[in-house]
Amino acid sequence: MRFHLIKAFCYAVVMPSLVFGLTGCAATSQQTTTGKQARHGPVKLGYSVSDTPSLTQMEVKRILQQGVQAARNETSLLRVNEDGKKEHARMHIFVVNRKGAVIGRRSMPGAWVGSVSIAKGKAFTALAFSSNENALTSRTIGQLSQPGGPLWQIGNSNRKPGLIEFPGGVPLYKDRQLVGAVGVSGDGVEQDENVAQAAADGFAAPKAIRVNSVTGGSVPYTK
Repeated sequence: MRFHLIKAFCYAVVMPSLVFGLTGCAATSQQTTTGKQARHGPVKLGYSVSDTPSLTQMEVKRILQQGVQAARNETSLLRVNEDGKKEHARMHIFVVNRKGAVIGRRSMPGAWVGSVSIAKGKAFTALAFSSNENALTSRTIGQLSQPGGPLWQIGNSNRKPGLIEFPGGVPLYKDRQLVGAVGVSGDGVEQDENVAQAAADGFAAPKAIRVNSVTGGSVPYTK
C-alpha cells in the first residue's frame, strides 16, 4: 500500500520532468553573485511561468548570508585543523529563481571546487520537481530513486544541468508560491541540508504541500 501511494504520487506530480538550461560557473573564493550580477538568463520552458512574486536582490542576499552564517556554525564532518580539532563547514551556496536562472551565489574560502556544480545541481533538483502545489527536496528525489523505487535511474534525465539525488537542495516560497530554490554543497550531506534549511529560513515551503505531508510521512522532505 505504501509503495502504491508513493508511485501514484510520483506519476501525478514528480515524473513530468522540467528541462532547464543552466550553464557552468567556475569556483572562486568568497564570491557573491546576486540579482543583476547573475550571468545566467531565464531558461526556455516552452510555457510561461509567472515571475510574480519573485525574490528581490535583498532577499537573495539574506538567503546567502543566512547560509554562510549557518555554515560557520556547522561542525564539519571531515575538516580539522593542524591540531586535529574539528573545523566549521565551508560551503558553496546557489540560489536559482522560478525560471531556473542562477540569481545568487556564495563560495566560502576553502570550499571544495567539486562542490560548485553539485550545489547548483541541488538547487535545480529542488526547483525542477516543486510547484505551487507540491514541494520536494533533493533528499526526496534521492529516496524515491533508490533501486526498485518509482524514480529509479531518474538521474539519467535532465543531464544538463543534472539532478542530484542526495540532500542539500530545498525549494523557496514567497506568499505561498514557488519562487526558486537553494542548493548547498561542501561537506557531509547532513551538514549540507542543515545549511540549506537555515538559508531558506523565511522562505520555507508551506507544510501542507511538502511531500512528507502529502504522503503521510512515507516520503521524506528533509531529515
